Amino acid sequence: MRTAALKWALIAAGALLPAGADAATYSFDFSTTDSVFTAVATMTTADTLNALGGYDVLSISGTLSGPGGGAISLITNPLQPNPAMTTYFMYDNVYFPVGTPKVDEYGILFAAGGYEYDLYSTGPSTYYLSSTNPAGGYVPGQAAAFGDPRATAATVVPEPSTWLLTLLGFAGLALFAGRKARKGGAPAISPAQLA
Repeated sequence: MRTAALKWALIAAGALLPAGADAATYSFDFSTTDSVFTAVATMTTADTLNALGGYDVLSISGTLSGPGGGAISLITNPLQPNPAMTTYFMYDNVYFPVGTPKVDEYGILFAAGGYEYDLYSTGPSTYYLSSTNPAGGYVPGQAAAFGDPRATAATVVPEPSTWLLTLLGFAGLALFAGRKARKGGAPAISPAQLA
């Protein structure tokens, strides 16, 4: 009876705990048409459309080659998906996987080598990279060729509560199996048989 109660308690707990969040990962590259900067990077987005009809960019990693380049990291947008501002740029960090352009006029803001870079679009296939880097242009920036991002995989990111529930489930199954084996195993020995 107690084992059945434990089993149903674990099932109920599983229904109440949140499941893992899905995210999509895209590999992309771009380079300025004057060949000053080139980037090869991976971008992770949310899996649900935001109010703008795109996907919030959650992270970027990769390398920006060129003067003062370096490892790429996303500058987060506290107002996402609405545009936010730094001292130099207005940005929204929203990616549009269907149709063109892939980013809007606010673009995706990232840092590399101590400088800020904003990759944005002014038309269906017209991209620019503005930068605080002295080797790059601030306004309107340097024209950039943006390679269509390639989806690498839809990944599932389990939350800690999901892992905990899984471990509790296995522990419950082991406990249940152990008790069942003891009940149905060797017959009980009476005190008279021991003497």
